[in-house]
Amino acid sequence: MSVLARGQRNDEIQENGNVIENSLTHARSITKVPVIQTLDPEDIYDYILVVIRQDQMGVLLPVLARNRSAAIVFMVNDLTGAEAYAAVGKERILLGFVFAGGKREGGVVYALSGVGGLLGAIFSGTPFGEIDNTITARLKRLVGIFNQAGLDAKVSTRVADYLFTHAGFVTLMVGLAIKYKVDMQALARNKAYLGLLVDALRELFQVLRTLGYQVIPPKFQVIQAVPRSLMAAALGAFIGSDMMKLGIADWGMSQTRDEWVYLGQELEWIVEKSGLAVPAMRSLLAYYHE
Repeated sequence: MSVLARGQRNDEIQENGNVIENSLTHARSITKVPVIQTLDPEDIYDYILVVIRQDQMGVLLPVLARNRSAAIVFMVNDLTGAEAYAAVGKERILLGFVFAGGKREGGVVYALSGVGGLLGAIFSGTPFGEIDNTITARLKRLVGIFNQAGLDAKVSTRVADYLFTHAGFVTLMVGLAIKYKVDMQALARNKAYLGLLVDALRELFQVLRTLGYQVIPPKFQVIQAVPRSLMAAALGAFIGSDMMKLGIADWGMSQTRDEWVYLGQELEWIVEKSGLAVPAMRSLLAYYHE
């Protein structure tokens, strides 16, 4: 395994290894890994894992398109169903999910992985899949590698739907966080805005279905089944949690705001494509322009 890193980040990993600290427990791991500064066309790997922000993809795609490796796994917040990655060749694309977040500071990655409560029950396991929803030998091998490493991975036959559902949910929630100047504790107490978020998520499901997607994982449809006030309370508990305080309020927005603005614009375009009114979604997406 090799890690592609440039500039200062390359120097940090070369000197100190890949240093990751759990932001809740403060447990720290240090892993020494080979580091490369370039990806040449003839550098052939079994899998190339692309784990970057969506707004950075434009810089990397030409490099990936020139490389001749057969399997490129995009593990990125995605609302396009891999359309944005077509330049590398659709036959090479796999999609995956990273249920984690973090920031990099002083050569250390401060990370959070997974959630508990309602969303933890909904988004369990890390899905990987082919864009045509088939189950292939390379997909099963990839999932096996992650599981052997102690990570909870699984094969998905609807991975694009999964990514769309998740990215749509988080993009709407972050829009509301921007409105609240990322004061997550105050947002968690505002029943009116939490109700608006429930309405927007229900509209998101309408948009998904109109465009031919499914709501994946299916458990996410609990947002439609549970009464609005109870669902708002459950979302409030999540938004007010330590994970959200760390993940958004304390440091997440400082390094990822550009990505969320990008995704907000992309979701606005998708809403227009659907032709649906969706007033609650439009209200939350408008906060990206403030």
